[in-house]
This record gives sequence, C-alpha cells and structure tokens, in this order.
Amino acid sequence: MFKDSPILVGLEIGTSKICAAIGEENERGEFTLLGIGQSKSHGVRKGEIVDLAKAQEDVRSALGNAEEQAQVTVRNLFLGVSGRHIEGFNNTGMHPVASDDRLVTPQDVADAANNAKAITLPAEHTILHTIRQRICVDGVEVSDNPAGMLGRKVEAHVHVIYGNSLRIQNSMRLVQSLSIEVNQPVFNGLANAQAVLTPEDKENGALVIDIGGGATEFVFQQGQAIRHSGVFALGGDHLSNDIALGLKINIALAESLKIRHGSAVVAAGSQGQMVPLSENDLGLSHREVSLEHLHRIMSIRLQELFELIAERCAENCLLDEARAGVFLSGGCSHIPGIDTLAQRIFRLPITRGTSRNITGNSATLSHPEFATAIGIARYGGMRQRNRPRPRFSIRDVLPFLR
Repeated sequence: MFKDSPILVGLEIGTSKICAAIGEENERGEFTLLGIGQSKSHGVRKGEIVDLAKAQEDVRSALGNAEEQAQVTVRNLFLGVSGRHIEGFNNTGMHPVASDDRLVTPQDVADAANNAKAITLPAEHTILHTIRQRICVDGVEVSDNPAGMLGRKVEAHVHVIYGNSLRIQNSMRLVQSLSIEVNQPVFNGLANAQAVLTPEDKENGALVIDIGGGATEFVFQQGQAIRHSGVFALGGDHLSNDIALGLKINIALAESLKIRHGSAVVAAGSQGQMVPLSENDLGLSHREVSLEHLHRIMSIRLQELFELIAERCAENCLLDEARAGVFLSGGCSHIPGIDTLAQRIFRLPITRGTSRNITGNSATLSHPEFATAIGIARYGGMRQRNRPRPRFSIRDVLPFLR
C-alpha cells in the first residue's frame, strides 16, 4: 500500500536512460536512498527531448519502478536538465558603500549580489543557478557576512549557469503531464557533484565529469563554490557512431562491440587480434574486425573529450587547484582503461564517481550511472533545508539562487 511521505525525488531524463531516485533526509541533513527506478530512453537525443510522447512513457515507467521500491507516491520532484544549450560563466557585481561611516550593511552585500546577476543573456535563455563564490570588501576576500566591516565597495563573485528556457519548459511540461509538480530544474552536472563529492573533496577542489549517452557535463567545485561548469554534446552514442563508421558496421553492432570489447586505451596485446562477428551479430558470419582498431577509435574520441574539458579548466588554471583530483561518473565511466586515459590527460588522481555520504542499498550506490539522479534528489534536500521556495511555474522560468 503506497503512502504519502515528505520525500525527495530526483529525475534525470537522459539520452540512454531515464532514472528516478527517491530519498529522504533526517534533521541532520543525512540522506537515505529509498528507491531507484530506470527505463531505457527512446525520446531523447544529446540530452534534449526530441519525442515528447516516447519520453513521457519512459519517465512514467522509471518513476513507477522507483515508487514501487520506495513504497511512496511521487507528488513533486526536482528535475535534472542538460544539453548543449546549458552554459556556465563567472561574473562579478560591485556596490559602493554609501553610508557616511563606511560600515558595510547586509543590504550592500545583497545589492552587490543582485548586480552580479544583472546580466544580458541570449534571447529565450534563463538563469538556472547563481552560485556565490566569494565576497570581497575593497578587493580583500572576506566572510560571507561582512556586515559591520569598514570599506568603500563590496564585490560579489558568482558563477552563473543558464539555459534555453523553451527546452527547459519542454522537460517540465513532460513531467507535469503526469500530474507531478516540478519543484525546480537543476543542472545535472551540479547535482552530480553533490552525490559523488565528500565535504573534504570539495574543500580540496575537484573536477567532476559525468559522461552520459548523448552529453557530458563537467563541474569544478572548490569549497561551496562552483568555479567552472559546462556541457559538451559528446557521449557514449558518439563512440558507437564512430565505431560504426570506422569499422563499416551498423549502430546496433557497434554498440555491442563497444560494450563487450571496448577500451579507452589501446590494450596491450591487442595488435593483430581480431574479433569475430558471429551469426548472432545480425547474420554477419565469416567476418572479423581489428580489436586494436576498435580501441583506437574509442581512445581518439574520449581523448578529444577530455582535452576539451582540460582546455576549459586551464583557462582559469583550475587543474592546479584540483587537489582531490578528477571524478568520473555516468555509464561511460565503466569503459575499461578510461581512468588511465583520464590520468594521462589531466595528470591528476582519478576516482570512479559513485554516490558517497549516502545511506541505502550499497549495490545501487556503487553504480556511477545512478549518481546524477541521486544527486538531484540530494540537491533538492539542500534547497529545501537552506531556503524553502515556492514551487516552480512553467509559465515563468525564474532564476534560482543559492
């Protein structure tokens, strides 16, 4: 018998799968996973919905599986969003201290933060998150609450994440068609970091990379601040497509070869080895493909992806500050040798990004592909605990501040 419960629900609408996570928090903010549900995704491409009806059925299936496992009824949820339309950048707002005594007031800080948010976005785009990085008084970094200090100007440094409002609304409309309210849309990369990083990892600085089927999100977090974020429309589907083109086979067979024989590096001893395509492989008997060629195709694409991310981070010298290293999550993090390739590119410790500091089924928590949905639910708990807000309206895509 299902029951209503003050639960937290995260929904990830991905290219390869739809995943729903249900959990709850206690009074100390400790998160417990109650249920997880997933369904193969048929209506999403490169992280964005392209067939609303198909995606709706998949979402209904994933939520139903999670509800049955958790024995609760989902009334509202936090919705993960991704896609190449998502962008992140740093911005600074300044406000002069106008009082005669030059005492900084809370309003001065609020005005500086508001000025940092006063940005011109591309048409039909909206802010998803404005995350405070640091506060400075007369150029000196101070605490988050510098009220009572003396100074002439206050600066608020923030990280802004924004996206196309119409594409975000498409995802929201899908969920609302199931009679479920959307509390807030959440950038998948930001949520993923909340699941895989411990407080110590955050303090030391960490780069989190989530490689999904159609898109890859990355976030660099240091302390409570997001220093950089972004999305590349490259993922596991692109690997399969490259394999299909390089080996002159169809996509279904390329996907099968990727899963059964794939590697992110050219494995030792693969030179000269051939992989037979059996009669079960769509009737293609008496044909073989080069294992070395397969590995090289995958390695080239993944190396390109990691180099793009490293280049973005190098713009702000962030990799020098990533003392906790790089965390890899998403379905593609299972590819053999991917940690070796990542270490070669980033020259940092590489960790498999499983959900941590969370209680629940340990087998489920150990799967990197579930980290984003779990992180969305956990982020929802943080939002409700720190700053309760009215529910999100599809008519008005408003910025959500942290």
